Amino acid sequence: MKIWLYLFISAMIAAAFCACSTLASPRELTEADSGGTLTAEVGERFVISLPSNPTTGYTWSFGAPYDENVVILSSDVFSNPEETGLAGTPGRRILTFSVVGPGKSGIRLEYKRPWERNARPERVFQLLLFATGEAPRPFSEEEKIITPRVNSKGQIVPEKKGVFD
Repeated sequence: MKIWLYLFISAMIAAAFCACSTLASPRELTEADSGGTLTAEVGERFVISLPSNPTTGYTWSFGAPYDENVVILSSDVFSNPEETGLAGTPGRRILTFSVVGPGKSGIRLEYKRPWERNARPERVFQLLLFATGEAPRPFSEEEKIITPRVNSKGQIVPEKKGVFD
């Protein structure tokens, strides 16, 4: 009887750890998810992972601005999973977004060479985001954490100021 009780408790603990680990990891979207919609809660994160080879001159860039009151870009990295060390090896562009407020926003990414201004992009990734939940409460001055906001062009956005500031 004791053995069954220990096995049951061990299984419950393992299930709890598995549930916690799946909740913490953000959803990953790939090129196959282009043209779709995503519903996410305020405070949630999601990742867009796209194939990329920057040595060819092609890069993923934002084709249109997104609503920074709904979603912000948290990180942008290039990952080479093959780790071959050879120049020109393709990898993945991994963009991590954080949902910061309720509302809706579109995200459009275009794979093209930046110097070819009038050329059509080789590939396009589009996503419509519906953010649900409540906006986080404002921080008090003691709690305020200074985190730079980044716009759709990857530039740091200054804090919003009032009319008389």
